[in-house]
Amino acid sequence: MRISALAEYEPPLCGEAEENRWITPAPRVVSVVPVPSPDPGLGREALGRMFGLVVEALDGRRPVAQLRGAMSAAVYEAMVTRVRSGSGWTHRLASVRSCAVSEEAVEVSATVRVFRRGRESAWRALAVVGRVELRNEAWIFTYLRVITPPSHRGTAKGPA
Repeated sequence: MRISALAEYEPPLCGEAEENRWITPAPRVVSVVPVPSPDPGLGREALGRMFGLVVEALDGRRPVAQLRGAMSAAVYEAMVTRVRSGSGWTHRLASVRSCAVSEEAVEVSATVRVFRRGRESAWRALAVVGRVELRNEAWIFTYLRVITPPSHRGTAKGPA
């Protein structure tokens, strides 16, 4: 094996290699399309009720089977698996936010406060994100995820 030194390299100074210089393109006018607002039937109150049902199921206060009509098959099966594990934590809906991405789809997020029963002052926050789509004249969850902080995942102490 033979080792040899690399040739010395010095980048060109300003003016030396003007043809290789990066040129920033001129700004162009971009048309902005307004985002449609959610259907009046799926306002803040309706989304709050839908997320309220999910939170009640996470707590075990509502049978998951009652949510079957409000969720796609994949979301329903994931919810059944999550609830089956049972956590002993109480969930309370704190806030709901939404953004209409089309006339038939709304992306939503919610903040959920989680605490051990009897220890309401020692709560933690979880995020729940989802997508609600209009299918067969009904709004259903087509995506739903409970996002736990990394410090809570996989521990017996953390919320489910």
